[in-house]
Formats: sequence, C-alpha cells, structure tokens
Amino acid sequence: MLKWTSKMTETPLQFPDRMDAERNFRARFHPKMVAPDTFRDPNDILLFVHIPKTAGMSFGKSLRKAFDQFRGVHWENPRGSLGQETRQALYQRTLSPQRQVIAGHFNWGDMLVWRNNALPIRAISVLRDPLERFVSNYNYNCSEKHPRNAEFKERYPTLQEYAEVLPLDVQLTQLVGPVPSFEDALEKLTAHYSFLGVTENMPASLAHLSRSHGLRKMTEHSQNVGVKTSAEVPSHIRELVLNRSANDARLHQLLLSYYQDVE
Repeated sequence: MLKWTSKMTETPLQFPDRMDAERNFRARFHPKMVAPDTFRDPNDILLFVHIPKTAGMSFGKSLRKAFDQFRGVHWENPRGSLGQETRQALYQRTLSPQRQVIAGHFNWGDMLVWRNNALPIRAISVLRDPLERFVSNYNYNCSEKHPRNAEFKERYPTLQEYAEVLPLDVQLTQLVGPVPSFEDALEKLTAHYSFLGVTENMPASLAHLSRSHGLRKMTEHSQNVGVKTSAEVPSHIRELVLNRSANDARLHQLLLSYYQDVE
C-alpha cells in the first residue's frame, strides 16, 4: 500500500497562459476575427445554453426561423429532457441532413450525455450585464408571469435577501461549470462554444451568428423584454451582486467590447 510521506507532494494546478487564452478566445468569438461560414455545417446540432433573463426567449424565436429543427428542453427536467432531445436529434441526423438546435435552461453538468458519449459539443449562448440580469430575474420571479411567484416573494421579500444567496458567477458556471481560473474558463469556452452574444447588442450578435454559421438572415424579436432598473438598486446591494459576479462581469465586458468594435 502506498504511504504518504513528507517527500510526496501534490501536483500543482497548471493554469493556462493568460495571453494565449485571451488571444485564442478573441480569435474564436470576435466578429472581425471569424470568417463567414467558419462554423457552417448542413448537418449540425447546436446547443443553445439559455441563461435566464438574457433575452433568451427573443433569441430563441430567431433561432426557430433560422434552423430546420428547433428542439426545446423542458425547464423542470433539463437533464432528462436534454438527453431525450439529444437522442432524437442524433437519430434525425442519421436519416437526412438537417440543421438542428437544442435550446433550454440546461447547464454544463447536464451536458454529460454529450461528454460521456464522446459527442463533439458545439454550444452557443448570450450573456448580459450581471447586475441587470440579477434585477430582471428578481422582478420576473416576483411577477405573475412566474408560476411560483407567491412562494418566491415569501422566501425573498426584498432584493437584498435575494442578493445574499446569489450563486457565484451564475452565467459562467452555467456555461462551463466551476473553473480554477478565468483563463481556464476562456479555454473551455473556446473549446466547446462557437458563438457568444450579448443582450445589450442583440442585432450585432444575431448578424455575427448568421454570418459565422452560414444561417439565413436573423432578425431580432422582442419577447419578455424587461425595463432597465439597475440604476435604482442601492449601492450596497449593487456591490454585493458584483462581488459575487466578478468573472461574469469580466467575461461580459470582454464580449461587449468585441461587439462595440464592429459598430
């Protein structure tokens, strides 16, 4: 039996080079760096990771018109539903070429069915300013549009109480799971995603997706669009949210700068 001794040490974490990670990320996602039809595939299956309150419903409506087959994942059972839609999409792929997209509130962990079967993941998503997303999500959960709004309001009667339990880096964690560094996150995104857009510049995001993936022209649709209210948030709550969303904010600002660069 192997015994631990003072001479034995754990292998330290190897972090990616920051410059390489950002350079590769930029080459993958900056609209000016991606040639037309780079990701065009007449028989592809894209996974749209829908982060709540990032204009995903509007984005999804655009996807429905751009793809041959749109498959929605049920929000109450994302992992099971994703597995079922994946099997159907793969079966369809064996029958005839179709451009398919599977969309829903699933996360990196839910994509196990793809990773466990060595299926190449090509995912897409849209991110939003963390504070704006947080406020929008709270307001939606308190509204009559949410089926469990009474239960939610009883549990979180104030914005501060909701902020205090906000998970760390909600958006980035949904996309790639927990990571030891921001550079690792960039590397995982570069390896498994082919498009990342921003809510604040949806027209440019849709134009880039259409151009880079060889899709028919995509137009913006307004659906479940909330009013910008973050300016009304007290400074102490604002600070609390941003302290729990540092990497989300960093990623969002990076992507936002890419789309501002093409205006």
